[in-house]
Order: sequence, then structure tokens, then C-alpha cells
Amino acid sequence: MTTQQYIDQIKVNKDPFVAIYETVQIPADSLSLFDGLSEPLNLAVFTADWCGDAMSTTPVILKLADSTPNISVQVFNRDDELELSNSLLPENRAGTVPIFVVMDQDMNQVARFIETANTLVPDIDAMDAAIDQETAGMDEAEARQAKRGRRTSYRVERAQAWGEVILKEFGGLVAEALAGSPGDRPLEGGTKWPPED
Repeated sequence: MTTQQYIDQIKVNKDPFVAIYETVQIPADSLSLFDGLSEPLNLAVFTADWCGDAMSTTPVILKLADSTPNISVQVFNRDDELELSNSLLPENRAGTVPIFVVMDQDMNQVARFIETANTLVPDIDAMDAAIDQETAGMDEAEARQAKRGRRTSYRVERAQAWGEVILKEFGGLVAEALAGSPGDRPLEGGTKWPPED
């Protein structure tokens, strides 16, 4: 799907996804990296509308792709392509979403960016800790509903700041992969599991 086709069929988290996509302004350095490429890249995005990390990360990277002629993007519902998407992940990461696969013009993989920016993990952990404090004392069902809504609004409120972190890490990975040897590709970035100390 194109970005718009994907947005049109979102069933869960459509409003926050669109809010993040519309809010994020692509920094000039992120855009110049891709605008300056000698040849366009292909980007396959495997995502799922129910995933919080996909709600934060997917619209940011799609906004980048839609802002430069040097990224041709296709979006896939991860749940419809589970076998293929799992084949793009390390064995211990099966089921992780979203996955961004950057390919050259010959469809050779250049880089894989998994889930979200690794440097964003402390902020996500801080978000969860703050929301846990806010919902302490609520009954379980009420707390679960409140946490879901608060996580969503927290991500939307931080769309630009988190988007810049995501784009810096994604762009850095792609730039490193393109500068390196084709024999070392695809480079892998994004979150690490288990987390590195």
C-alpha cells in the first residue's frame, strides 16, 4: 500500500497516527541525506495499527519517505505477512513490529530498522513509569484503559521530539550502510533485544 492507502484502512489508532504524521516536520539534515542520494531507495514497511511503537515510528518514517523523491515506499500489514516479516528479524525477535527494510534499486537489502529508535527506549520507559504512577490505585480494568489512552496521548504530544530522534537514528543507519561494503549489508538498527547494557 501507499501511505494514504495504509492510513485509509487503519482500524485502531487512526487519529493518533494521522496526528503524528501531520505534526512531524522533517528536519533539514534528515531530508538532505535522502535528497542527496545518487540513486533512489526502496522502503518496505511492515507495520500493525494496534502497536504503540508502530503508532510512533511508522508515521514519522512514512512522512520522511513522502517528503523526498528518493524513497519509494510500500506498506504491508504485518499480520498479513507474518512469515515474511519474521524472516527479516533475528530469531529472538519474532513478532516484533514495525520493521523497515531499506533496499537499493536492485532490491538488495541495505538496512533493517526494527521497532523504533534504540535511543528512545529510556523515554518510553519513563513514559510507562509515569503512567504507572498516575494509574496507581485504579482497579485493573480501569487502569488498563487509562494506561492505553495516556500512552497514546503521550506519544502524540511528543511527536516532533520523538520523531527527530527516530529520523536521526534511521538516517544514520542508512547512511552507514550506504557508506560501507555491500558485503556487510543489511545493517540492522532500532531497538535491541535483549537490551544491551
